[in-house]
Amino acid sequence: MKRYVIAADLGGTNIKIALVKDENRIVKKSNLSTRAYKGKTSLISALSNACLEIMKEAGLRKQDILGIGIGAPGLIDSKRGIIHQLVNIKGFKEVPLKDLVEKTTGMSVFIDNDVNVMTLGELHHGAGRGAKNMVCITLGTGVGGGIVIDGRLYRGSTLSAGEIGHMPLNEKGPNCNCGGFGCMEKYVGNKYIVEVAIRKIKEGKKTAVTGLVNGDLKKITPEIISMAEKKGDRLAASVWEEIGGHLGVTVAGVINLLNPERIIVGGGIADAGKILFEAIRKTVKQRAMRLPADCAKIVKAKLGQDAGLIGAAVLVRLKGK
Repeated sequence: MKRYVIAADLGGTNIKIALVKDENRIVKKSNLSTRAYKGKTSLISALSNACLEIMKEAGLRKQDILGIGIGAPGLIDSKRGIIHQLVNIKGFKEVPLKDLVEKTTGMSVFIDNDVNVMTLGELHHGAGRGAKNMVCITLGTGVGGGIVIDGRLYRGSTLSAGEIGHMPLNEKGPNCNCGGFGCMEKYVGNKYIVEVAIRKIKEGKKTAVTGLVNGDLKKITPEIISMAEKKGDRLAASVWEEIGGHLGVTVAGVINLLNPERIIVGGGIADAGKILFEAIRKTVKQRAMRLPADCAKIVKAKLGQDAGLIGAAVLVRLKGK
């Protein structure tokens, strides 16, 4: 049995690559800057060569590798290995990434949406272990989702299921990049969180946030808001309570629709911690139907920054059997 997999997490800023043993043991890592490459051709070439290099540095041969797993942030045809479009990387439209990387590396390649990959990681080795029905939500610049039904990842009719961030919260809300409006992502993404804090500050409320950025409101980030909240700042706490409320409305809808036993929340925004999760749970208790709500545990993701890499390794194990 081949014990090694090469995993890649393709992001708008960085490409993380790892050699993974026995599905969840990362033995070696490397990192590339996505923005260092102009155009998809040079980026794909760098990705392929990095996969070969990490294998060689470990003293392994292609025969030792079960395959390469890649998670990417966009619309992915996981069956054919085609990237329809990447959200934050220009030039990636209808790109047959699987075929291109296989041609260069000589190894089998498996591709999926990055949140689906993260969901696989959490299901098999993280906060989702033991669950048969669950939903993963990632919070950051945007909002992504992954759905597991009867122990298997649910991808939908066009392999694009799980776009939780584009579930509408408001019939007449702000325009969204997806072409719709009032989407959940517009109420919980990084930009909105900062806007909420600035709005409250301009209303004249006292806060430690301004001191942390030396009065320059343009320097406010969700991390700064979280730092202030952990120091007992009331304005910062109210920001997270508002964001948690918006999230809770969507989670309540997901619970009513899918009846999952677990809701796993990850991504940078989840690091706000206790106050965010309390607000989510409070809103779910108020808004979701009692029976499915009582069943659903709302928990933080466990795998952190390695979720995409471990999930990509799981993807290869599942597909490469």
